[in-house]
Amino acid sequence: MVGGNKYPAPAKSQGRQDTAPPAQQDSVSLTPEARQLNRMQQSLTAPAADNSARLEALKKAINEGSYKVDSERLAANIANLEQDIEKLYS
Repeated sequence: MVGGNKYPAPAKSQGRQDTAPPAQQDSVSLTPEARQLNRMQQSLTAPAADNSARLEALKKAINEGSYKVDSERLAANIANLEQDIEKLYS
C-alpha cells in the first residue's frame, strides 16, 4: 500500500517506454453517385472562367442574325445531360 492507497504503485520501467498499439484507421467509401455530386458541387463553387469576349461575340452574332445553331451539337448535349440526370436517379 502506497500513501493510504490500497492498490500497489505501478512498477517503474527501467529505460523502457510503454508504447500503445497503433491506432486503427477509419475509412469511408463513397458511391460513384456521391463522387459525381461532389465533382458537380466543386465545379459550381469554382470561379467562372472569363468568357466575356466570347459572350460579346455571341450577342453580336445573334443581334446581326448571323448566329447559326448547330442542331446536331445541341441534340448531343441535351442527350448527354439527360443521361447524366438519369444516372443520378438510377
